[in-house]
Amino acid sequence: MGTGLAAALALAVLGGAQAQATTTLDETIRVVGKGQFKTLKSGPGEPFIVREAGLGHARRNRAKKRRSITYFSQLTDPQIADEMSPLRVELIDPAGGEVSAAWRPQEAMGTQVLDQIIRSVNANRRSPVKQGKGRGRAKLNFALLTGDQPDNQEYNEVEWHLGVMEGSEITPFSGTPVTTSSCGGLTQQQVDAFNADVANRRYTGVQDYGDYPGLPADRYQGFWDPDVPAGAGPYASFPQYPGLMDRAQQPFKAKGLKVPWYITKGNHDGLIQGNIPATSPLFLSIPTGCTKFYPDAAFDPQSLVGKEITSLFSDPAFLAEVTAGARTVPPDPDRKLVSPVEYKALHAGDDHSHGFDYVNPEQDEASDGYASYYAFTRHGVRFIGLDTIALGGGANGNLDDPQYQWLQQELDRNSSVSYNAKGKLVHDDDPDRLIVVYGHHTIATMNNPTPDEEAGVCSVPPEPGCDGDPRDSQPIHLGRTGPESVRSLLLNYPNVVAAVTGHTHHNDIVAHKRKGAKRGFWEINTASHVDFPQQSRLIELMNNGDGTLSIFGTIVDQAAPVKPPKPEPAADLSDKDLASLSRELAANDPQTLEVTSGGGPGKKNDRNVELIVRNPLRLAQK
Repeated sequence: MGTGLAAALALAVLGGAQAQATTTLDETIRVVGKGQFKTLKSGPGEPFIVREAGLGHARRNRAKKRRSITYFSQLTDPQIADEMSPLRVELIDPAGGEVSAAWRPQEAMGTQVLDQIIRSVNANRRSPVKQGKGRGRAKLNFALLTGDQPDNQEYNEVEWHLGVMEGSEITPFSGTPVTTSSCGGLTQQQVDAFNADVANRRYTGVQDYGDYPGLPADRYQGFWDPDVPAGAGPYASFPQYPGLMDRAQQPFKAKGLKVPWYITKGNHDGLIQGNIPATSPLFLSIPTGCTKFYPDAAFDPQSLVGKEITSLFSDPAFLAEVTAGARTVPPDPDRKLVSPVEYKALHAGDDHSHGFDYVNPEQDEASDGYASYYAFTRHGVRFIGLDTIALGGGANGNLDDPQYQWLQQELDRNSSVSYNAKGKLVHDDDPDRLIVVYGHHTIATMNNPTPDEEAGVCSVPPEPGCDGDPRDSQPIHLGRTGPESVRSLLLNYPNVVAAVTGHTHHNDIVAHKRKGAKRGFWEINTASHVDFPQQSRLIELMNNGDGTLSIFGTIVDQAAPVKPPKPEPAADLSDKDLASLSRELAANDPQTLEVTSGGGPGKKNDRNVELIVRNPLRLAQK
């Protein structure tokens, strides 16, 4: 689709809105420069790359006959952060490794970025792919959200995410007024200073060196303060935008997604910093309180390099060390942690409670309301949303046994053909539907053997962090390994044509093929909204009328300009400017390769793709 046609289409669809219906078919964004702070520029578009991988053959005239079955979008990993929260553990972030995503230089602008992602999706409510026989382009049906909506399991983060998705006015600031009796007792001078900060929505945290003065120079070099130069370290070349952190806290009106959307949860939706169960009274009291833990002269984050961090949080000596830099900040009750039951309740209402109304009533009752997996049918396609959080702890995921058994039943009920234990294709009388599975973790990262019971039993359900599901989670089912892996289960049912996933923060396409057969499915993994390149994906399932299906995946950049304003005082920056700057900061974050499993954009054949798969519904006719 040419840019002229794209612009005309955007105006027609959006009633003159500024966002243009362009995708990376038309234009890409490239990182330029070496060594110091890099900039971004527009590059040529990337055409669809046809991939077969033995799952089907791309026939020459398929475009003339193809018909759209369903067209939807994927949004994933925005990790909307209350970057001022006392619960955050930024002070250990400079250690890198598994904690390297505890802080990002661009994270304060997450709500503005998500708003620009949504504007791009809204602008592409007509498919970039033509149907055959003059049928035109399909309309966008809905969006799938594949987890890590909040960053830290906090109520205010969930609410901000909901507000952006629904088109509300958002104030991405936390902190409430205090009195002299707050926080164990404050002086009137402290009260006046804190209340002035709250009234003016002033940022408090590690990106303001003035909030924790007097430390060794290297304690500041792991963070970027846009008001003053870092002096040395990985952020020394980052530009200055004085007042940026205060500007990012100001209210704005979000656009809101114009199609229904259905949500699944990721590790950041249900674990502290996406790793740790909130089972300790310490963790439950910290977020709403007045004590924030800053970098400290006595704690060197480099002492953690090479260590397994998650287990250290149960060590009292370690906790004493990392909390030595405690300072008083304004509290906020909206920073409270959200339990799985509360998370579902917050999404009640539109779009069948964004999927949670589809939770099987028997599963909901048996789990005491904790079941967050569900399935629904659109245009003859069965969509199965999974909850892959390992509640016992750890960033990677799994399926507990009750969900695995339910998944097997869902697959069977929507397939008249399957492979038996001997590898033979067998038939039954169940209806036939194409099946798309979606959830947060990739099949490869569903490698966490920790049972949910490790989170501890809830004393007064529903509590955040504990295991409120009375059913035994074991045996735990992993993605690729074990006698009953998720991958082998999906490969038993040829009607499964795609798995849509997130978590790794990079674009990746994986073909899963059944051994000894020409059947399998495509795993479509999309980059995050929080790390570079801050993209989403349009996905369309099409029947080619020749015994094959095509699954088109089209990458979409957020709608903000490629180049942000030059370094200047930030008071006059627009919300779109903030999103643009966020993308450039993300492109320069020195930790990006660690937090995106090797690089967010992925390879060229992981981005705009046409994935060929044999039409499994023809098996029922044999």
